[in-house]
Amino acid sequence: MAKKCKKIGCERPVFSHGYCKIHQYLRTDKKKPVNKLRYRSKTNSSPPDFGFDNQLKLFHYLWAINRNVKGEVFCKYTGEKLNKFIDTPSLWYSCFMHILPKGKYTYFKLNPDNIDVAHPEFHRIIDQGTEEDRSLHPEWNFDLYEKRVSEMIAKYDKYKILNNLS
Repeated sequence: MAKKCKKIGCERPVFSHGYCKIHQYLRTDKKKPVNKLRYRSKTNSSPPDFGFDNQLKLFHYLWAINRNVKGEVFCKYTGEKLNKFIDTPSLWYSCFMHILPKGKYTYFKLNPDNIDVAHPEFHRIIDQGTEEDRSLHPEWNFDLYEKRVSEMIAKYDKYKILNNLS
């Protein structure tokens, strides 16, 4: 029979030090300090030579350079106008799609060449969608996106070699 939580009236199984997961806050023992040297912070962040220190500034820059003379911004993959997303911050941020994922290609996180202004639904399908999702939008230019990915991988590899990065 599994041990029960020390908390009076709790019947859950013990997780650690006599308490269940919910009642861990009742522990009185001192937790060991985390060895800071063991967990090094990531150092492969984007070098500052792209001219931006955060994504928000980069997004505003990209929005500005993608506006036409009427102030409209269009997605080059779907052809749809994106200005309707300005008043919806969560969707507006989704209009900026990293060609190479920023988690895997950390040096290009703030590289303006690695980010395209795109329709949020196109962005969602690229990041999380299936082939079935793509087939629902035959008029969208997924081939152009795939070409951009190939180009950016080549640029990323060259960048790493030129900057002696691992």
